[in-house]
Amino acid sequence: MQKKKEHIINSIGTIIFDLDDTLIKTSDLYHQARKKLFSLISEMGFPMEDVVNKLDEIDIQHIKEKGFSKERYPLSLIKTYHYFCNLREINPRAEIEKKIIKIAGEVFEITPQLVDGSEKVLSYLKGKYKLILATLGDREVQQKKIENSGLENNFSAIYIMHFKNTEEYRGIIKDHQLKKERTWLIGNSVRSDLNPGLELGLNCILIPAVTWKFEEEKPISNKYIELESLTEILALL
Repeated sequence: MQKKKEHIINSIGTIIFDLDDTLIKTSDLYHQARKKLFSLISEMGFPMEDVVNKLDEIDIQHIKEKGFSKERYPLSLIKTYHYFCNLREINPRAEIEKKIIKIAGEVFEITPQLVDGSEKVLSYLKGKYKLILATLGDREVQQKKIENSGLENNFSAIYIMHFKNTEEYRGIIKDHQLKKERTWLIGNSVRSDLNPGLELGLNCILIPAVTWKFEEEKPISNKYIELESLTEILALL
């Protein structure tokens, strides 16, 4: 085990970190929004599973059409409400729509809590390796989250990406002239972190977190390390 750890340490030059649900608890805010939406729709008699599944379906379609724009999420919640109103053949209520817009806005206005150990892990690694932050989403929203997290100064470079795909990660590698065999990628998403990293031949660490259907994907290989928590990195690296 010790020999394996020494081998890992010697292979590290740069670590690329994901932000949402790796360093900060973003999904908690979306799950709260789902529950609040359901509480408004529940009087129509639909189960929560149906509401959440329809919201995911609509939201994923909006991502395909509009990307991760800030405007997409309120629209997804409103359209979900309209969908169930149509099923019951009732007219949407303006007061309910106003509440839904407020619920969606809270997702972007409330500062997500840090994942346990974020500050400790980054402080430790910063003194040993080059750290880069690569996050996905609306530029204004992500920049606000980065600033409010207090973690910004740990990174030598920050990227707010449009798709978080192989091509965008390749751009980071090119910008910093990184050697793939000495570059590590740490994130919670198989779709947005693990698989692009594996495809590029990077060393990958997956720390699974509860996310949503858009992120569901199978790893393209088993050549990665899976940890249960962020703080386990301290023992590994």
